[in-house]
Amino acid sequence: MKLSPSRDPLSAKEHLDRHGLAIIPDALSQDEIKYVRERLFAAAESSEADGVATRGYAFDPDQHNQRVFHLFNLDPVFVDLIQRPAALDYVQHLLGEQFLISNFSANITEPGNAPMQLHADQGYVLPPWPDTPLACNVAWLLDDFTVENGGTRFVPDSHLRGRGPDADEIVDVAAIEAPAGSMMVMDGRLWHQTGANQAEGGQRAALFGYYVLRWLRPQMSWNTTLWPETVAQLAPEFLHLLGYYTGNVEFQIPHGRRAMTRPPETLEKDLEESFALAPQKRS
Repeated sequence: MKLSPSRDPLSAKEHLDRHGLAIIPDALSQDEIKYVRERLFAAAESSEADGVATRGYAFDPDQHNQRVFHLFNLDPVFVDLIQRPAALDYVQHLLGEQFLISNFSANITEPGNAPMQLHADQGYVLPPWPDTPLACNVAWLLDDFTVENGGTRFVPDSHLRGRGPDADEIVDVAAIEAPAGSMMVMDGRLWHQTGANQAEGGQRAALFGYYVLRWLRPQMSWNTTLWPETVAQLAPEFLHLLGYYTGNVEFQIPHGRRAMTRPPETLEKDLEESFALAPQKRS
């Protein structure tokens, strides 16, 4: 099947519920595409200089996929993108109000790369999976996604199977085609993979924001990977989206006077009040 992009949020959310995927065009302007792409390639150089390799990860079959992590340390534009209301609207549609930013990274494919293994983003959770997703992925396309340049491929409706794919499973995979500047939203249960870049020249870049329910451990240990100067520039509300101040009991247990990190009193009070007003489950 070929999934058509949709500018209407209601239609896009219907696509997301039915097929596990939605494509929203023109989420970035042409000027934004150019600027973010420039900042991404600069971030890749900064990552290498900081000792965080951008190639050779175990989940990639070769050296032709370039991955950039720790983006919040590398440029403020990535802090802006991960929390844009247009993106969070779809995250909240899938996960509800209580979620964490688990990771934000880039994948830059180069000609000659092999396809990534078919997987679901919440594949580390043992099946059977619940009827609602535990995770959500929002991608920002900085180049056109085409069949030739390795645009993401997916198995339609696979988010309803209650499990991830088996290594030797044979399935029909559809290619995603979408213009640069689009936002692509995926249910965390959707089976998908990076495609093979067979274009004659050029790289295909995209950013991937990964969100999970608050009780799931994030992929990134933000308390150890964020530089002190980065933390100093981030709003407390954004740090809370990273789970920076809390474990999965939120603010029910205080940090203590000698703790290195203490939540701001205003944030702590607001969330204590929210917790008090929330319906309580009885055991």
